[in-house]
Amino acid sequence: MLALASGRRLGLAEYGDPKGAPVLVFHGLPGSRRQRHPDDSIARELGARTVHLERPGFGISDPAPGRALVDWAKDVAEACDLLGFESVRIAGISGGGPYALACAALLGQRVRRAAAVSGVGPPGAAPPSDFTPLVRLAFALAPRAPWSIRPFAALGAALAPRLPEKYFEALGTGLNAADRRVFARAEVRAMFVEDMACAFAQSGRAFTEDLRLIASPWGFDPGAIEVPLGLWHGTEDRIVPVAATRAVAARVPRADLHLLAGEGHFFVFERWREILARLMQ
Repeated sequence: MLALASGRRLGLAEYGDPKGAPVLVFHGLPGSRRQRHPDDSIARELGARTVHLERPGFGISDPAPGRALVDWAKDVAEACDLLGFESVRIAGISGGGPYALACAALLGQRVRRAAAVSGVGPPGAAPPSDFTPLVRLAFALAPRAPWSIRPFAALGAALAPRLPEKYFEALGTGLNAADRRVFARAEVRAMFVEDMACAFAQSGRAFTEDLRLIASPWGFDPGAIEVPLGLWHGTEDRIVPVAATRAVAARVPRADLHLLAGEGHFFVFERWREILARLMQ
């Protein structure tokens, strides 16, 4: 745990090679420091020291009432100072994608490379019809009436720690064949059980706040990103439409876009070596 100058504490967990090059990994929504690839040997073999930071209110990170999405870049810069990292690589998964983009845009050359995997796009990036009814409703209500999302968050807090597969299946109105293949792996299910318990350890309030931030104007221009940026998205993603990543790629012309035919939302667990190797170049 890191103690920030503001007095807030930031939760983190480290995996991979303890002497390797630092790679910051931002969890999805919901998520925690325990959201990771179950096979830690991948990071060790690639010489990566993966540091999984928890956003405010998740896991053991203190809440930050009134925060903006761009404030995460300030937290990350301070965390790097505390950890002694002069430069880092960053990966944002799903709901962590906008936060990775914010750091890539705002922290300049301190970020050597960045990646957004199955990432949420800017507001309006995808037509409402591309979202499942539940996700569409949540994204519509969160910026205008975040209090109305609290029952969903409470339901998630009750269901996700025990049955993460059912939780994500409800979001996607049924996981596709590729995602079912991922969840058939016992180690992935076990990781998510641990991760979801940590994610909702304080309450569902962080979920509501995080959703409000990524569904509202972000406060920065992804087009300002100048560092190498990799974008990965499955064409059959039923939780975050592929149009979200297409929109980011359109704003960052130098982005390296990977559209994975037939893949769903959770392909990161089958392609982590490929994605991490790109970051480590």
